[in-house]
Amino acid sequence: MFEPSGQELIDIANESILNENEKIKSKYSVIIAAAKRARQLVDKKDERVENGANPLTVAIDEIKNNIVKIEPDNKD
Repeated sequence: MFEPSGQELIDIANESILNENEKIKSKYSVIIAAAKRARQLVDKKDERVENGANPLTVAIDEIKNNIVKIEPDNKD
């Protein structure tokens, strides 16, 4: 099992969202956000990634620690 789980990341992402309609509901939203952030880290030659850290791990840690916020996709 991966740490943190997809549901834990959803819960973390939703902590600061007050409007129920804007809450993240899909773990795939979190996965896509983490992948996009990892790509940003690689493209910007982030120091952590340049020093050998896995960009996806860095991205997930940033989401977990509320450094990066996930914006909900409200295309309903």
